[in-house]
Amino acid sequence: MRNIIEINNLSLGFEIDEKFYQAVYDVNFDIQKGRMHAIVGESGCGKTATVMSIIKLLPKNAKIIGGNIMFEDKNLLSLKEKDLRKLRGKRIALIPQDPMTSLNPLYNIENQMIETIMLHNKVGKRGAYKIALDVLNDVGIINPAERLKAYPHELSGGMKQRVIIAMALSSGADVIIADEPTTALDVTIQAQILKLLSDIKKAGKSIILITHNLGIVKQYADFVSIMYMGRIVEEAETNMLFRNPKHPYTKDLFAALPTIKGKKLENIKGAPAPITKPVSGCPYHPRCKYASEICAKKTFHLICQKDNSRVACRLYEGCSR
Repeated sequence: MRNIIEINNLSLGFEIDEKFYQAVYDVNFDIQKGRMHAIVGESGCGKTATVMSIIKLLPKNAKIIGGNIMFEDKNLLSLKEKDLRKLRGKRIALIPQDPMTSLNPLYNIENQMIETIMLHNKVGKRGAYKIALDVLNDVGIINPAERLKAYPHELSGGMKQRVIIAMALSSGADVIIADEPTTALDVTIQAQILKLLSDIKKAGKSIILITHNLGIVKQYADFVSIMYMGRIVEEAETNMLFRNPKHPYTKDLFAALPTIKGKKLENIKGAPAPITKPVSGCPYHPRCKYASEICAKKTFHLICQKDNSRVACRLYEGCSR
């Protein structure tokens, strides 16, 4: 299957109090066309910073120090802002984390959608209005003409999120970045939004899903990358990962999941170190029950397994094929 985005050896960090601290270390992964790729990890693990590097929407104190991000034949990290702006929104769209604050409260939905559509499509206001009606209908909004006249405060959280998704679709983007797209939504609306994203994927779009919710990942994602303290420690097809997790961190995450069998939940002892206090060796070794002396000294890189998963851990050797 064709890769639409390839992230190679991406490293970045942040300047804090005039000191630079690395937050993402040599990250590599590919996004395939027509698939949903989930990036999973605890808050602060670097998943959002990694993915936002694709469209260079990073905080001012962030600095990319290595790697490249290929989209078709272009290295996005080397593009000038004016050239990146042509891709951002039109070819690679973002569904931001909080639908409550992502729309401008001073303008109605029609004004905001038409401005976005005209920016990325060669159409006038009449053509943009028709596109707005069509995409609102596509995301399941009833009476779209009426909703276009509404202001954000007049819409529910789920309705706002549908509007944001419609805006992402209005340009015909090939890749959609969904950053915790169900934050602050109730369970019923979450399911509707995730079903909508799944339908968008089936239509041939590629979706990058940033989340910490393994239940969502299991049901909707095709492929998963597990991040811990700025490194990808395991990645695999979703069904393979849930059937046979390998990295101790992944195993511990799964052990902490509630089950219908009423099994006692296990907690992961300790907490990730802040980026201001980097850990030598394997970043998970201070919390890992399988850690040995070498884990505190050596950084392990992803190695391929016979089932085509990849894991960064001393417990596994590379496949022989």
